Amino acid sequence: MFPLPEWAPNVHPLIVHFPIGVLFTAALFDLVGLVLREQAFLRRAAMMLYVLGGVAVTATYFTGEAAADSVFLPTEANALLTEHSDLGHYVFYFFGGFAVIRIITFFTGLERMFLLRAALAVLGVAGLGLLTYTAEHGAEMVFRYGVGVQAVDSGPAPIAPPSDPMAAGPQLIDGGGWAWKPTRAAAWQEHMVIEGDLSSSSLRGGGEQDGARRGDVLGLTPGTGPVTVWFDHAMETAQIDAALNLDNFNGSVMFVHNLVDVQNYHFTVLTDGEMRLGSSENGDFYIMDTKPMAASSWHAYRVVSDRTHFRAYVDGKLITHGHGDTAPSGHVGLRISGVGTVLLDFMQVVPVR
Repeated sequence: MFPLPEWAPNVHPLIVHFPIGVLFTAALFDLVGLVLREQAFLRRAAMMLYVLGGVAVTATYFTGEAAADSVFLPTEANALLTEHSDLGHYVFYFFGGFAVIRIITFFTGLERMFLLRAALAVLGVAGLGLLTYTAEHGAEMVFRYGVGVQAVDSGPAPIAPPSDPMAAGPQLIDGGGWAWKPTRAAAWQEHMVIEGDLSSSSLRGGGEQDGARRGDVLGLTPGTGPVTVWFDHAMETAQIDAALNLDNFNGSVMFVHNLVDVQNYHFTVLTDGEMRLGSSENGDFYIMDTKPMAASSWHAYRVVSDRTHFRAYVDGKLITHGHGDTAPSGHVGLRISGVGTVLLDFMQVVPVR
């Protein structure tokens, strides 16, 4: 692999324009060839360019998949990335298959049939429409949301203390989401749904992180079994941002989302030195992705649930990325099981769409 320039986030933006130019040129040769029917070199050139374009699209597709896992997105760009990724799949399948068709029809002589040549030319132009739409999504991510641009800060906005000093639970925010900055040790329980055995909760000092001292944070200690805590506010898609410290906890901590009930939900779980992403269906677990993750000290976690795409980040770096069936509308919360105390600084949930 050749070294990337310091300013380039990944290979994808360096090669993405090549297949676009090649495929548009191939379509142009096709259309001109319909007028100049006797010029056989136009058929050969179009075929060769479509094959080259198919190879270039393949490289662009795989570098795009890698690029999607290398960037930390602004909230507004999550849905756009999902759509761009899905469209990239369609472009890859279309032009890969179209290149094979062009090879077969050329070497079997079927391309000499004018009606077939015209149909293939029209099909190629239709593929360019799909390619253009896909490229537009990619351009919008860069030029509107700054994805891959080093100067962009994609972290969650700071959560202000509740305007009501007696407020203890999550506060609804603009756009349909909610934010929770714990301010009272036990009164928050009146605002949340709790399933299971919560032994205790208390406010305590958050200590230091990167030389900066945190204020009071909430300590959650489960009892003899798992405890699930969620806010009664259903959402179809969600971006979850939270800060947790698991230094004094031994067990599993799970971000649950699209929670229908305690048997049916999607999750990102930290356990046994790993981060796992999956779903529970009637109590049966299905794992989409697993990666090593040592959850020590304070970390900023982000979990994104966007229809069939599920991603989880730690301190701005993507750790797990999975795909599954479209998640149902549901609640968001935490599920804790183990021994010790989990420290929670804040939790913020906003819809992706």
